[in-house]
Amino acid sequence: MKHLKKKELEVLYVRLGEVRREIMGDVEAVQRQSTEFGDDGTQDIGDLAAATYSQQVLMELGERERERLREVEAAFKRIEDGTYGICEESDKPIPFTRLEVIPYARFTVGAQNELEQRRKNGGM
Repeated sequence: MKHLKKKELEVLYVRLGEVRREIMGDVEAVQRQSTEFGDDGTQDIGDLAAATYSQQVLMELGERERERLREVEAAFKRIEDGTYGICEESDKPIPFTRLEVIPYARFTVGAQNELEQRRKNGGM
């Protein structure tokens, strides 16, 4: 983390906390909506299909948000152990500007692009 100034790290720490609170609110809202779909008492098959589809979408959104939350928690752990802001693929510093946008980023843009390309080509 030596490439990050103390003030930059403080800004990113606060930003991670904001993202965590935002995700927690989103997950709670999704869980509330998901349980509401189960209690609507629809009888029409079209309504039932729409409700089922909506519930699946909400559950998927919920899982994505939970994954983001895991990424945020992992970023806090990397801050603690001194590896925050270092690309897990290349060991190069992740620029502050990238971390401002995605404070839980694990890879530089270049490494992220390479990983995505490998996945696309079936290399991972």
